[in-house]
Amino acid sequence: MNELLEKLDGLCKELRLEAMTADDIHTRLTNGMTPLETLVSFLDYQRQHKRGQAAAARVRNARFPMVKTFKGYDFTLQDGVTAEQMNRLCDFVWLEQAFNVCFLGAPGTGKTHLVTALGHAAANAGYSVCFTTLEGLVHLLKTVDISKPSKSRLTQLRRASLVIIDEMGFMPISKTEAHLLFSFVAACYESKSIAFTSNKSFDDWADFLGDPVIATAILDRLIFKCEIFNLTGEGYRIRHRQTIL
Repeated sequence: MNELLEKLDGLCKELRLEAMTADDIHTRLTNGMTPLETLVSFLDYQRQHKRGQAAAARVRNARFPMVKTFKGYDFTLQDGVTAEQMNRLCDFVWLEQAFNVCFLGAPGTGKTHLVTALGHAAANAGYSVCFTTLEGLVHLLKTVDISKPSKSRLTQLRRASLVIIDEMGFMPISKTEAHLLFSFVAACYESKSIAFTSNKSFDDWADFLGDPVIATAILDRLIFKCEIFNLTGEGYRIRHRQTIL
C-alpha cells in the first residue's frame, strides 16, 4: 500500500494535481468511502482547485489597483445605487449582451470602489477583465507602435470581455488623444462591455475631450446600451476628514 501511495503521490505531482495528496485519498478510503467515491471526490477537489487558480490569474491579469468587494461599500451613505442593483449586475447577463456600466459622481463617492468590486466579481465568475485609468489607456494607445509592453497590454484589453476605464474626466486630453479614444471605444462597441467612472456629467465631456463632435461620438457608443448610476452622496474622504490634533 505504501508503495502504491508513493506512486500515486508521484503521479499527482507530475500531473500538477497537488491540491489533494495521496494521504488525503488514503484517509477517505479508510473513512469508508468507496474507491469510486474517492475518485469522484479527488477529481472534484482538483476541479475546484484549478478554478481557484484560474480565477486568481484573471484577477492578476486585470491589474486592479486594489481589492474591493461590495460588502465593503456602505450603500446607506450614497444615493443613486443600492446593494440589490449591484447584486443583480453579478448575474452578468449584461456582460453577455455587451452592455456597458457607468458610475458618475463627485470625487470620493466610491465610483472606483464599485467598478473594481464589479470587476473582481466578473473575474471570479470566469470573465476576462482589464482595468485601466483613462490616462493609462491613452498612454497605451499613443505608444502601441513603439512599446512592446504597451502593445501586449492593449492586446489584452482588446481581448477582454470587460474593460474598466476609471477616472474619465479627471484630466483633459488633447484632440489627438480623444480621436484615439474614440477608435478604441468604437472597436469595443457592441462586441464587449465597458465599465467606466467619471466625475463629469455627460454635458461636460466636450470640455475635457476638447472636441464636441468626438465627445458626442464617444458617448453615443458608450451609453447606447448602458446602465448608469449617479452617486450623489457626500464624498467618503470629506465625511471622514482627519484633523491635526
